Amino acid sequence: MARSQNAKAPKRRVKYLAYAIPLIALIGVATTYALTVLPTPSVPAAMDYSFRLLIQVSDKSSSQVRAIAPGHSIGEAGGDWATTKYNNNSIDASHYPVYMDTPGTACTPVCLIHVKSRIVHAYTLGDFFSVWGQPLGENNTIGIPRNGSFAWQLCLGLANNAISSNAWSGLVLQSDMAVTLFFYDAANGLGCAPS
Repeated sequence: MARSQNAKAPKRRVKYLAYAIPLIALIGVATTYALTVLPTPSVPAAMDYSFRLLIQVSDKSSSQVRAIAPGHSIGEAGGDWATTKYNNNSIDASHYPVYMDTPGTACTPVCLIHVKSRIVHAYTLGDFFSVWGQPLGENNTIGIPRNGSFAWQLCLGLANNAISSNAWSGLVLQSDMAVTLFFYDAANGLGCAPS
């Protein structure tokens, strides 16, 4: 009689093991799936502000000016993200520290650019253009090169009070800053700032 009870004990252990292995595997798969699908939690921002960027191009006769907006979000998952230099400073995995939402909501035609970082850092206009993957400078901005008397001008401030700047990619971004990049005929106009 003792022998039959001892023989049943290993069978029970095998039976429990047969149920436990698939259950443990299912829990492992579910946990892995949840970690990959759920958004990464964000960390508190040490910096959180926005600034405005307007890019304008004058035609050859200087009679019309058109605003240019990026084609995609910049520094956001699924958008343009050409550099990883400051990825570790971002508050979550779906945003670069300097980013722009989709142009349909961010640009009207002035684009609202966000600076949101887990550390305090002097981000520059060049950092934004680097994540966008576009050139920035007096001789070539967004792939439009200087041509004859047409050149790029960088202006800070609102239209009537704007001042010209030579900082370009070194321009340190600040809260509520208004930045205009204007491609115009320097021989026949004052650009975006009379200074």
